[in-house]
Amino acid sequence: MSVAINPLPGRKPNADHRILICEDDALIAMGWAAMLADEGYTVVGPAHSAEKALKMAYQHLPALALVDIDLGGTIDGISVAAELVPLGVAIIFITADYKKAAVEGRELAADILIKPVTHSTVLHLVTSILQDKQGDNTARAALPVS
Repeated sequence: MSVAINPLPGRKPNADHRILICEDDALIAMGWAAMLADEGYTVVGPAHSAEKALKMAYQHLPALALVDIDLGGTIDGISVAAELVPLGVAIIFITADYKKAAVEGRELAADILIKPVTHSTVLHLVTSILQDKQGDNTARAALPVS
């Protein structure tokens, strides 16, 4: 399994558009990876455990991460998000555990999607968050330095 899936030829990868996928269900993860790569994003992962997700994130700092909360291991997706948010990574929780997402993950997430979700919903949200993030970076760069 590839650590990074590059976009289709003709689409220009952008370092600001690296997306980490942290999902323990391999079929779901590969579906998201293929969809995002088809849209020109560089996909990091997918990682099927928290430990692997963090290792990949530190190696290929993503702009955004799609994170399932229940990863089936001792470390959950909320802990992954808590490590990534201080690095400037936007988090979208995609989970069936809506209670835990609302209570424990809300302050870490740019948004939360409750499974099942469609590819178009995921893609729309990814695009929106990355555009907002890019706008924030552009606005900061335009501020005068004192």
